[in-house]
Order: sequence, then structure tokens, then C-alpha cells
Amino acid sequence: MIKIKKISILGLIAIFTVTFSGVSFALNSPVVVQDHGVITGMIISDNGLRLTGEYGLTSQLALIGTAGDPINRIGVKYEVDPNFAIVGGVTEDSPFIGINGSRKLHKDIVGLYEFDLSMRRDDLSLLYELGIKLNLDNNVDLRAGVIDFVEHSHFPSLEVGIGYKF
Repeated sequence: MIKIKKISILGLIAIFTVTFSGVSFALNSPVVVQDHGVITGMIISDNGLRLTGEYGLTSQLALIGTAGDPINRIGVKYEVDPNFAIVGGVTEDSPFIGINGSRKLHKDIVGLYEFDLSMRRDDLSLLYELGIKLNLDNNVDLRAGVIDFVEHSHFPSLEVGIGYKF
């Protein structure tokens, strides 16, 4: 019974990812590859579906974007080294700046993090996202983690999804 539920959930995630593919951002690594990109579809426990993506303009600079709760945004990512990048842009009605990083935990497992600072609703706001990515093959991976704003006093939202590299 548990295997059927897991397979059903993974199937739904795959359908959502293929059906709603678009530009956005979620649990991405800091690596930028020129003329290549990543599309990620995530289901977030308290917020529903979020789509993310990025596209490498050069070997160090990528366009990024997010569509869906808890935040919509568009911006750029600058790769400082393969494990660390600086991100910035506009989120809803204010600018944001942040850091994006990764650490290889195993051959096919990577730990990912991002911290973004913005002036959301005229208050200084810190969004954090922590998670892991499991590579299934060269182009597809599973992602899971937590996301929330520091000012919230409740349990962070859980997220799970699929990433596709093109």
C-alpha cells in the first residue's frame, strides 16, 4: 500500500511538472551552464504548486524566476564557484538579494540551500530554503526540502518535486 502511494505521488509530481512547465526557481544548485537550463516543479505543503527555472546566459550568469507561493520573483544568478552563487532581482514589489549554495553529500545526492533578503510588505524579510537533490540520471532529479520566512513562528513548509535539466 505504501509503495502504491509513493508511486502515485511521484506520478502526480511528474504530471504537474510536464503540464505546468515554465520559468521559475526552487532548490537549484549554484552551478550555471551556458545555453542550458533547469525547470523544477515543486509541491509545497501549505502553498500548492510552485514552478521554477533558470537559463544560463554565460558560463557564470543565469536568468532565474519563480511562479507560485510563497513568493513570485524574477532575477539573475551569478556563479562565484561551483558551490556558491549570488542571486538578486525583484520579488513581487521589492528587490531581493541572496546566496545560493550546495554541498555534495554522496555521488548522486547534493545538499542545497538559499537565503534571500527582501523588503516584503515594507518589512525586512529573510526567506530560507534548505533541501536535497537526488540525481536519477543526467537530466532528471528528485528534490525535497523546507522553505519559509524567518519571521514566521510556525513549522516551515515542506516541498517535494522534480527537476529537469535541458
